[in-house]
Amino acid sequence: MASDFELIQRVLSGDGAAFNELVLRHRKHVYETAYRMVRNHEVAEEIAQEAFIRAYRGLGSFRREAGFTTWLYRITMNLCFNELNRKKEISEPNATVTAFENASAVENMVREERREWLERQIEALPVKQKSVLILRVFREMPFKDIARIVGCSAGAAKVNFRHAFLKLKEQSKNLREEL
Repeated sequence: MASDFELIQRVLSGDGAAFNELVLRHRKHVYETAYRMVRNHEVAEEIAQEAFIRAYRGLGSFRREAGFTTWLYRITMNLCFNELNRKKEISEPNATVTAFENASAVENMVREERREWLERQIEALPVKQKSVLILRVFREMPFKDIARIVGCSAGAAKVNFRHAFLKLKEQSKNLREEL
């Protein structure tokens, strides 16, 4: 299996099929990241498509220092930021129900409510905190890569993650007290 860098070299040499390999390798994660930011399947699809178009057009200026994945996520997150700024109102979280084997209907309902509650809390975070949280928790990225993607220092990324975590923890505590 060729590395991302090898595929990029092939694309720059005129091998269009190599870019298709890059798309196939990264499309799921790009889409999921966009969806977690904008909470709309159609918009996330458009963002993912536009991210790959921009990546293709910008491959000539790609600098290897950050890594292709980090660079691609930066493009994706910038498109998400643009969408969020353009559309101040974010769509409601989609009420998808996960099938839990060997669980009762009540347990399923409780799990679904908890998941929806957590999605709403993440949705309410400031954009930078939300971005850092999504990249760290769902993409398991190191803070140095997150910093490059969101345009801050690694220390600032850690602070944003900590603030997001503390807000979610506080909201969870408030919810338990209400129950």
